[in-house]
Amino acid sequence: MRRISTFIALLLIGIVSVFAQQRAIEGKVLDERSKPIEHANIFIKGTTEGTSSDTEGHFSLVTNQRGDIVLCVLMLGYSEFTITVSEKQSAPLLIKMRPDNVTLDDVVVVAGNFKLKGESQWGGMSAVDIATTAGSSGDLYRSLQTLPGAQMVGESGKLYVRGGESRESQTYIDEMHVLSPYTTTGSNEPVRGRYSPFMFEGINFSTGGYSSEYAQGLSSVLPLTTKDSSPISKMGINPSFVGLAGGGTKAFSKSSVSMNLDYENLGPYNSVFPDNLDWIKPYQIFSGESQIRFNTDENTVYKTYVGYDRTSFAYHTNPLLENSLRDLNLKENNLYINSTFHRKTESGYKFFAGGAFSFKKQQISDAKVSGDSFRDKEWELHLKTKATKRFTNFLRLNVGVENFFRHYQMAYADSSSVHKSSINHSISALFATATLNITVNLSAELSSRAEYTSINSSWNYAPRLALSYNLNGVHFSGTVGKYSQLPENKYLLLNQGLSPENCIHYIGGIYHEKKNKVYRLEAYYKKYTDLALQNSDVLNSEGYGYSKGVDLFFNDRALFKNFEYMLAYSFNLSKRKYQEYTELAVPQFSTKHNATFSLKYNIPSLKTIWGITNRYASGRPYYDPAKEGLMNSTTKCFNSLDMSLTYLASKKVIIYASASNLLGRKNVYNYTFTKDTSGPGGYRGTPVSASSDHFFYVGIFITLSGKTAYDVSNF
Repeated sequence: MRRISTFIALLLIGIVSVFAQQRAIEGKVLDERSKPIEHANIFIKGTTEGTSSDTEGHFSLVTNQRGDIVLCVLMLGYSEFTITVSEKQSAPLLIKMRPDNVTLDDVVVVAGNFKLKGESQWGGMSAVDIATTAGSSGDLYRSLQTLPGAQMVGESGKLYVRGGESRESQTYIDEMHVLSPYTTTGSNEPVRGRYSPFMFEGINFSTGGYSSEYAQGLSSVLPLTTKDSSPISKMGINPSFVGLAGGGTKAFSKSSVSMNLDYENLGPYNSVFPDNLDWIKPYQIFSGESQIRFNTDENTVYKTYVGYDRTSFAYHTNPLLENSLRDLNLKENNLYINSTFHRKTESGYKFFAGGAFSFKKQQISDAKVSGDSFRDKEWELHLKTKATKRFTNFLRLNVGVENFFRHYQMAYADSSSVHKSSINHSISALFATATLNITVNLSAELSSRAEYTSINSSWNYAPRLALSYNLNGVHFSGTVGKYSQLPENKYLLLNQGLSPENCIHYIGGIYHEKKNKVYRLEAYYKKYTDLALQNSDVLNSEGYGYSKGVDLFFNDRALFKNFEYMLAYSFNLSKRKYQEYTELAVPQFSTKHNATFSLKYNIPSLKTIWGITNRYASGRPYYDPAKEGLMNSTTKCFNSLDMSLTYLASKKVIIYASASNLLGRKNVYNYTFTKDTSGPGGYRGTPVSASSDHFFYVGIFITLSGKTAYDVSNF
C-alpha cells in the first residue's frame, strides 16, 4: 500500500471542474474547404481538460480556468492549431485546420482517449481515469492492469504484460529511466507505484513494439511526461484512515516550485481490519517530493524532480509456509532525481538533454532464517541527449545517445558464514528513428538501436519497423522489432559473462474510434532467446521461450450521459525454459485468460462519481511435487469486484471512499509444499493468498488556499 492519498487527488480536479464556477468555450472546426471536421481533439494546453468535435464540427469545452488560456486542436492529417482565448471571449471560435502529412505518433488524444501510433499503444490515460477506476485506489499501475495485455498477478501488484515478467516492463519519467518504480511491501501484499499520476500530463502505456529510444525492456514501456509549467499557487492537506499528506505549489512568472509530504501508518487500519500477518511493527512509509520548473521562454523548459521515501515494517512469519518462525524486519530507503532540458529552435530542431539518478538501499533481518541478515544497495545514473527535426512533410528524424552506469552489491550473513558480492557495469547506446509519411493515410517508422554492455563486452543491435494505414477511419498497424535486456542482478553476480536476453515482437492490430466509442484488436507473437538458464550447477544463456495471444478492447462513452464503461479481454499462451525451469513450461505468473469490466457514472445532482470494476483471471500454474512434470497443477480462477465513490462536500472539501473484493472471494495465487506423510503423495500444500481479502479506504481532501481545488500531489 503506497501513498493512496497522493494518487486519489484527481477527484479534486475532476469533480470540482464539474461543480465549481465555470466558463464555456464554444466553436466549430473546419477543414481547408470549410467542411466540418468530426472527432477533432480540442484541449487546454498544460491540462487534461479536453473534448472533441461532433459530426457538424461543433465543440463546447467547460472549464474553471481563469484568465487567458491556450487552446490546442489536433486532428490526424492536419497541422496542430493553437489559439489564445481571452477570458472576455464570448463569441464562438471558428477554427480552420491546415492539411499536413503528420504521422500518427504526432497525434495525441487527451482527456483519457487514446494515443494512436503504429504499435501497441493502448492509451493516453488521464489522472481522472486512473483514480476513478474502482479497485485502483488511485494507483497508476493497478489502473493499467485493467487494460488488455496486462495480466493479473494479485500478490505482486507490478506490471506483467503479454506473458512477460514484471522486470520486462520499464518506466520512464520525462524520457529518463526509473530504476525502482514500486514500493516494497510485506508477504503477498501488492506493491504500489511510487509516483502520483498528478505529476504527469502524459501517461502512455505501450504493450509492445515501442520505439528504439527505450531500453532494457522485453515486454513493455510506460513513458510518463510531467507538466512543463504549473501556473497556479495552491495549498492543502489530506487526512485519511491510513495517514496524513499535505503540501503546495508556489507559482512565479516564469517558474514554479512544488512540494509534498506524506506519512502513512497501517497500524490504525489493521486494528479495525486485521489481516493474516502477525505484525510486530506496522507498515510505515514517509515520503517527500519536489519539482522545480523554469520556463525561460516559450521554447525552453528546465525541470528538476526529487523524490525520497523510507519504508519500514516487521512481522512474525507463518511457520506453515516458511518451515520456521522468524521476525522479518525490513527498512528501505529510495531516492530518485531527474533533471531535463528541452529547447525548440526557430529552424525546427528540438533538443533534449537529461540526467537521472536512482538509489535504493534495503536491510532485512531474519530474511531467510532466524538470526540472519540481508543487505543490498543499488544505484543507476542515466544520461541522455537527442535531437529531433521534421525536415519535410515526408521525413521526421530523431537521433540520440545515452549511457547507463549501474552498481549493485549485496551481503548475506547467517550464523555460519558471510557472503558479499557486487557488480559495476555500464550500457552505452546510439539510437535513431525515421518516421516516413508515405501518403496521408500510410506511414512507416524505421528505428534501430546499437548497444554495448560492458559487463560481458558485447554489442547488441535492435532494428524495428512499424507500419500504420488509415482506411476510412479504421487504423491498421503492424510492428516487428527486436528488444534486449540484461539478466537479473542475482544471475549476473554468479556469471558476468551471460548474454543480454532477447525478444522479437510480431504485432498486428486494428483500431477504430467513432462517436465516443473505441474498438481495438491486436494479435502478437513474442520469441525469447538467450534467457538465463540454471541447469544443475551450470548457469548459461541457453534459455528460450515464446508468448502469443490476442487482446480485445471496447470503450463506450456514448450510451448514457455522464456514463462510461469499458470491456477488455486478453488471451495469452506463454512457455519458457529459463531460470530454474529446466523444461519448456508455463511460468507461474502467467494466466491464459484475463478480462475486465469497468464502469463510471457521474451524477451531478448528487455531486458524486461511482465506479465499479470486476477483474477476472483464469487459474495460474504451480508445481505439485506429488505429481509428475513441471508446473503440473493449476489454481482456481481469480475474481475481484471493486467499488469507489467520490462526493463533493463543498468546493474545497472532497470525500473519497473505495472498497476492493466486495464479494470476499478467497483468491489463491500459488501453493507451497512441505513434506508430510499424512498428506497425499507425502506432501502438504498450503495456499498462497493475499494477507487480506479486502481493502477499504476513506480520505478527505481539503483546500487551504488558492483559487482551485487542492491537488494533494501539487504538481
